[in-house]
Amino acid sequence: MKKILKTAALLLGITAFISCTDNKKLTIGSIIFDTSNEWFVEAIAGMQDASKDLNTNLSVVDIHYDLNVEKESIREQLKKKAAAIVICPLTTEESGQALTEAAALGVPVVTWNTVVKPEPNAQIVVDAKKLGSATGDYLVEYVRKNNLKGLKAGLVVDRNYSIGIARCDGFRSSIKPLVESGELEVVSEITGELVEEVKVSVKKMLSERSDINFIWCWNQMTLVATVDVLKELGRPDILVAGTDMSLALAKDMLQDEVNLIAVTTQQPYKLGYEAVATAAKLASGIKTEKGILIPTLTYTREDKAALEEYVRIHAKYVTK
Repeated sequence: MKKILKTAALLLGITAFISCTDNKKLTIGSIIFDTSNEWFVEAIAGMQDASKDLNTNLSVVDIHYDLNVEKESIREQLKKKAAAIVICPLTTEESGQALTEAAALGVPVVTWNTVVKPEPNAQIVVDAKKLGSATGDYLVEYVRKNNLKGLKAGLVVDRNYSIGIARCDGFRSSIKPLVESGELEVVSEITGELVEEVKVSVKKMLSERSDINFIWCWNQMTLVATVDVLKELGRPDILVAGTDMSLALAKDMLQDEVNLIAVTTQQPYKLGYEAVATAAKLASGIKTEKGILIPTLTYTREDKAALEEYVRIHAKYVTK
């Protein structure tokens, strides 16, 4: 209760500060590379609620994964006199350079989910290594609780993005006890990102290593692809875990068609809310922390109540 009252008082203070310093509402420019994806829809909902709570305007732009459009959108937000920019950057270096134009004009920049160089005024992030290690920690517990022996693992990993690499490093580090004891052996690693290409790769991996009985996936798309393949092949005997929850994955965990045992996920609503709230503070001259960490959550097949609650809450974030 104290935490809720403290948060409410802080929001009231920020709103009052904004109202006293300018008769017009501040406009926060938000640049996102996919506004149709369920994960981003949830993040946008957080942004919209923060904007409403703080009495600001929110201008959201979808750049459709295009770096050139991202650069132009940054310039367009600046032309429209955005008081601050919140952005989930496409790249570390090129997006960072494009954002220097905002810095030169004294417009605060808040990045969320991914990071840029040079560093912005504030970064709202999730510990990517922890995101990967949490599923590994659960796997160690699961294997030992169920007295499993001889797990043969196939990993769907990333080697292109810093946050993806960190997730994979975190997972590998956390399963070392199983590897060192001989309870688990990593027999195959494939890379992938897009659903259709990963489906092909997972089928090939399973045909080459028919002994695989556990698969870990580094992000939502690779996890969805793997789950779809296992459904198609009728393989509920293969254990699956990974990162990034979705409504469909939560429903899969409540059913028996696939054995998805654990998913560690970010909290996109909180990422979006904190990004806009932080931007509003900075635009109003209020100092904030440079880095703000949003904790991860792990959903397990065993906790049916948590999964049912996830489905109930997140149904509204799926676009038709």
